[in-house]
Amino acid sequence: MDTLTKKTLDVSRSLTYTYYHHPPAQPENPTVLCIHGFPDEAAEWADLATKHLIPAGYGVIAVDCLGYAGTSKPLDPAMYAFEHMTKDLTEILDNEKLQKVVSLGHDWGCAFAQRFYNYYPDRVLGLVMVNVAYNAPSDQRFNLDAANEMTKKIFGYPTLPYWHLMASDDGYKVLDEHLESCFTVLHGPPASWLDTVCKEDGLKDYLLQDKKQETEPYATEEMKNAFITRFKRDGFAGPTCWYKAAVGGIQSFEAEKVKAITVEVPSLFVGFDNDKVCRAEAIGMAMKNGLLPKHTNVILEGGHWGLLAGAEKFGKTVIDWLKKEI
Repeated sequence: MDTLTKKTLDVSRSLTYTYYHHPPAQPENPTVLCIHGFPDEAAEWADLATKHLIPAGYGVIAVDCLGYAGTSKPLDPAMYAFEHMTKDLTEILDNEKLQKVVSLGHDWGCAFAQRFYNYYPDRVLGLVMVNVAYNAPSDQRFNLDAANEMTKKIFGYPTLPYWHLMASDDGYKVLDEHLESCFTVLHGPPASWLDTVCKEDGLKDYLLQDKKQETEPYATEEMKNAFITRFKRDGFAGPTCWYKAAVGGIQSFEAEKVKAITVEVPSLFVGFDNDKVCRAEAIGMAMKNGLLPKHTNVILEGGHWGLLAGAEKFGKTVIDWLKKEI
């Protein structure tokens, strides 16, 4: 991230955001707003930004999301409402005098990128969804047990059992106390998730037993050490608030609040064929319902962090779409 300028901004909610900025090569070139997921930081986008977007002339803003790294870490899940966090993003864009951006995100950052369009469609040129299929704002309360039952019927196993640990009062403590174990369970072979995150109490048991496993080649020793150092300093109390906000109903009943539900700008979904939680097939529902009328669908090989495991192919996919659609 050395080629980007690190900045901080105090937003109107009395929170401090850290973000990284690189202007486009030409003023008319679009800027891509890159939003990381759990449990990453802005540096998740280092390869995409420095090897693909910037060399192609695009601007980049990569944000440390609320709860992470250099950004404030409130412990009240209500502070993590998309309604408020999307407003924070507009203030960052205003600070850089950017009226419109391409909204791009992975994992929770993908849900956030989607909601940025939903709440502020006039600020978005295009939407790039990595791993997480488009999930339109709902007029109902989110029900975790129902979600697990539904995914079990569709895929043969529940995809969100690990949310019970993440959303529990003391779940963050289990993560904090087993950082190396946490890293290896997240970045191990994609199929291993069937016995951990997709199994009732699977993640909790893995961590409490302090298990370790071989990680994928992209998950280097340097990456692991940075992860452990960061969470020894910051802890998981903030990041797990994203789950608490969802399970606690804070992200529910958004349909009446947002300005747009159908994505009228060009959209790209990059799914990965071995992601056991964020199933690539899930994008089909939004497409079938006509919510993505200007959509491009790409499925690549890989698991949940396929964007890192196959960074070159992922970067090319994004650049090709930007050149064609934006």
